[in-house]
Amino acid sequence: MNLSCRECNATLTEMFPRIIGLTLNYRDPRRTQRCVKSLLAEGVEQVFVWDNSEDDGASAEAVRQIFTGESRVLVHQSPANLGFAAGVNRGLAMIKEVEPDGSWVLLINNDAVLMPGHLKRLASALSFHPKALLAYPSIEHRGRISGPVYYHRLFALVSSAPLLGSFPYASGCCQLIALDRCPGLLYDEGFFMYGEDVELGWRLGVQRMVYVPSAKVQHEGSASSRMGTLFYETRLVESHLRLTSRLAGSWFGRLPLLLGRLITLPARALVRSIRYRSLVPLKALWEGWRLANGDDTQRRRSGSGSSA
Repeated sequence: MNLSCRECNATLTEMFPRIIGLTLNYRDPRRTQRCVKSLLAEGVEQVFVWDNSEDDGASAEAVRQIFTGESRVLVHQSPANLGFAAGVNRGLAMIKEVEPDGSWVLLINNDAVLMPGHLKRLASALSFHPKALLAYPSIEHRGRISGPVYYHRLFALVSSAPLLGSFPYASGCCQLIALDRCPGLLYDEGFFMYGEDVELGWRLGVQRMVYVPSAKVQHEGSASSRMGTLFYETRLVESHLRLTSRLAGSWFGRLPLLLGRLITLPARALVRSIRYRSLVPLKALWEGWRLANGDDTQRRRSGSGSSA
């Protein structure tokens, strides 16, 4: 569902619910500082920082020190790195406790910055479409601007244009969420990192997500996970394999999705190994398979590398 700039402007004067910011921090106070300041500059009434750092409170305290005297910024230190999906869900739950009247929440990665004036465009879109659960912007990454992303169920291919057998999803980088339209958990906590936004897009469907091309965020991308590392490559493989069960209604329906990934995931790993001149992407095939098919305790223990 796309919203034109004209439609946005038509509703800019409407009153919106109270908007709360939410971002996850993983041992990166500097980027979190820049992100939070961009939200405060947009008039966000309060920003909630969920700290997933699992470093005895050092990172959480560093963020608190940065915003000393700023009552609009609240920092919660998680006792463990819960991953992105669970961290977001816990943050939303805490916001619901203090905002029972149904505030809206701007979820944004800590390595992203919301462009000036663009929060109103997202809020206008969400107000204009009362059945939508979230609105999401265009993302600028290294000079390139992307809109909706499409995921191919069978071959686990991600593209900027729809392919036969693909469906759109909203990147978890930035989403304005109407909490009063979200009765349960937003994200599937079976995903530690990556894949949770794909599953959400499949579950919601296009009618409950509003793309606002006139709104934009600048996103550094993979700042914590470091693209090409074993952690990053392993988590991507794990997420693609976990999605087979979420995107299929039965084991019989899951089988072709697994077979499709047996073609594309090794091919992808080989290409990336050549590109990075490293065997890490190939090694990640086994590690990702192990995590996707292991118990949750094993997966969490192996996943303390990042959360945002």
